Amino acid sequence: MFKLSPKQELSYVDADAPFNIWVGAISSGKTHISIKKLIERLRNGPKGDVLITGVSRTTIQHNVLSLLYPALGFPLPSPKSMSDKLYGKDVYFKGVHDSGAVKDIQGCTLALSYCDEVVNMPQSVWNMLIGRLRVPGAQLFGTCNPEGPSHWFKKEILDQAVEKDVKYWTFLMEDNPVLTEEYKNRMKKMYTGMWYKRYILGEWAVAHGLIYDSFDHENLYEHPKDNPNYYIIGIDYGTSNATAAVLCGVRPNRWPQITVEEEYYYDSVKSGRQKTDDELANDIKRFAGYKNILAVYVDPSAASLKLELSRRGLPVIDAKNDVIPGIRVVSKFMAGKNIVIHKSCKTLIEVLQSYSWDPVAADRGEDKPLKKFEHIADALRYSIFSKFPDGEFNHPDENLSYDQIRRKVYGDSDILGFNESERIYC
Repeated sequence: MFKLSPKQELSYVDADAPFNIWVGAISSGKTHISIKKLIERLRNGPKGDVLITGVSRTTIQHNVLSLLYPALGFPLPSPKSMSDKLYGKDVYFKGVHDSGAVKDIQGCTLALSYCDEVVNMPQSVWNMLIGRLRVPGAQLFGTCNPEGPSHWFKKEILDQAVEKDVKYWTFLMEDNPVLTEEYKNRMKKMYTGMWYKRYILGEWAVAHGLIYDSFDHENLYEHPKDNPNYYIIGIDYGTSNATAAVLCGVRPNRWPQITVEEEYYYDSVKSGRQKTDDELANDIKRFAGYKNILAVYVDPSAASLKLELSRRGLPVIDAKNDVIPGIRVVSKFMAGKNIVIHKSCKTLIEVLQSYSWDPVAADRGEDKPLKKFEHIADALRYSIFSKFPDGEFNHPDENLSYDQIRRKVYGDSDILGFNESERIYC
């Protein structure tokens, strides 16, 4: 059994308010102790329904249930299950990424709720949720990393904690007794600027200035690197805007792990005409060449281009297009110099040197990039975040060969076949 830190012990004993929030740095032990408290209330709290929320059902499984169920000694529920029964209580799992979740919790009567990354919950969903905790003695437990200082959750909940029956605790990595000094030092090197303030110092820091403020000459290269294990391509599709793509070589077990070898950029405004999807797909096919392309990650909304690319035998997969989590992963790799870009990729380099946060959005409590020439930066984010959504290279699949990974992803029957859940049939 892990030894608890003084901050963890204090928060466990003191979490007796209607609303209890653990906030702070990454890997600071806040999730571990909040789940320990959740278990205590599942066993001993008032009878009634329980709701566990997160950005999506997938993140609930990864961030909450993968810790909760082993601690209980129970087998994990299926990633597709939407409910379970624990200690005689009906427990529901619900992704609350957008305001549409309001209608799904409307009418509930809850005794307990656990909210993973509560800052990602729309305020309208929060307002509905707290009104559903109607059983006498009901409680809410939540965790989050800090966002901007104007975020609604900080201004209207944490800054008014006493008036709104809220207790919260700010955690740092030093409050997690299981972390080694080596790990803490490594994490401190992986984040810079705003991300360092939020994820290392636990501060509610404003998003301003350059987005990739750690990008410098060490992220550039000129001479060829060792042959990669495989390639991935990220594409941002535009009709009236530019269509951009990046070709990334991936070598997970060698540094640098990601090399951006080539870029594709077609601006219809500068060129004076739009290209058809057929023309763009031909361009991308030539761009890919005969390299061992594991995946071509495309904006999910670009249905017509995805179809044309699939017809040319390219392994098309919907990109993970969550902006802020994607920027966070790319920024982490950029700071660690795990991403290097060939000096010939002049458009990408120029954009990264000026890619900035929107100060007007920051005043509203939002983290949002300026919408200006961002297309090739989006293409880079699509490729990196889609392949490494957790910001880690040590996935067990990375020890497999290129063909083994392809067969695992696309099946044994046809190496150029399409996965039912995320690909398009020719």
